[in-house]
Amino acid sequence: MRVIYVFLIVCATLTSFIIGAPIGDDLVSYENVQIEDGYRFSYETKDGQAREEVGTIDPSTGVLRVTGWYSYYTPDGVMHRVDFVADENGYRVESKPSSVEEEFTPNVEAGPIDRTVLLSLVG
Repeated sequence: MRVIYVFLIVCATLTSFIIGAPIGDDLVSYENVQIEDGYRFSYETKDGQAREEVGTIDPSTGVLRVTGWYSYYTPDGVMHRVDFVADENGYRVESKPSSVEEEFTPNVEAGPIDRTVLLSLVG
């Protein structure tokens, strides 16, 4: 059962390499290194997208644990970073993207509401 579980995690991780890795002239840096008990993967693109992760296999359980982060810039130039962990407990976001600006609530000044309008709202 553990072998099947590890195989599924490895397949999911490799799929993320294929889907998540940018292709072409947009790359500033790229690294994909197999190490003794796992791998190290990272890239950065010209538009500021970046991703880095390390996967290690626990020799006692055979479970692959992946830790990493990805970052991107919004159209207004604000950089967001998300840290994550994926292991036998699933995929978990460790830190959600931070919003630099709080949700905007406009300050609207209004005059008194007409009594007829109020009564139409209450029925």
